Amino acid sequence: MADDKKQPIIIKKKKGGHGGHHGGAWKIAYADLVTAMMAFFLVMWIIGMDVETKQGIAEYFNNMSARAEHEPASAQIVKMRGVPPARPHQVPPKPKDNNLDRQNAEGIAGQIDGLIKSNPQLEKFKDAVQVDIDDDRMRVELTEAGGLSLFLPDSTQLKPEAKRLIEGISAIMKRNRAKVIIEGHSESRGAGGGTGQTLWEQSTMRAIAVRGALAAGIGDDRILEVKGLGDTHLKMRDDPGNPANRRVAIVAPYDEPQ
Repeated sequence: MADDKKQPIIIKKKKGGHGGHHGGAWKIAYADLVTAMMAFFLVMWIIGMDVETKQGIAEYFNNMSARAEHEPASAQIVKMRGVPPARPHQVPPKPKDNNLDRQNAEGIAGQIDGLIKSNPQLEKFKDAVQVDIDDDRMRVELTEAGGLSLFLPDSTQLKPEAKRLIEGISAIMKRNRAKVIIEGHSESRGAGGGTGQTLWEQSTMRAIAVRGALAAGIGDDRILEVKGLGDTHLKMRDDPGNPANRRVAIVAPYDEPQ
């Protein structure tokens, strides 16, 4: 009994803390999650910015001098305005099929005049070419005035120099998307002189000949109509048999009336 009373009493104390899987690893995982979420929202925020701001951010990270202690290299950095409202998608306007107007028509008239004056072979046609400009169309008229004919004798075939003239006019009009109407006209032969059918055929065939020379430059898709009007629209009404009534007109309507 005496020995039992002398036995020392040992008190064991447990220290606080967690061991094993109860350690602080979850804190690291949580920090990684928060970092990833911040990065995600940052990317989404940048995606929603306008193009100008995105370019400023990209320039900052691509330009090492932007990290200098003084002013940033990119001026765009100070222009960040947060997330702007979405911009509607803008569709460029479709070009019109006919962009001729009065101002352009006056320019074409001047170029045709310069074409005739600069070429000795075409200068003889200076009185045969007349350009009329109205509020809704341009009209280039090729007449057979002063004994000068655009066609071979008793033929609907263009003379070589007349063909070069029309091809030159076509090259000028090619710079513009205007579409054209070609009209053939004839003088009146009076009672007993020919038939109406001959006048119709002659004016139509001459208009077709001009179409061929004109289409070589501007193309067939720019020609709206080719028609022969015979002697129904005389230029010299007081002198129906005047050769000046024998002509071909190239009519180019404006896109919109001015």
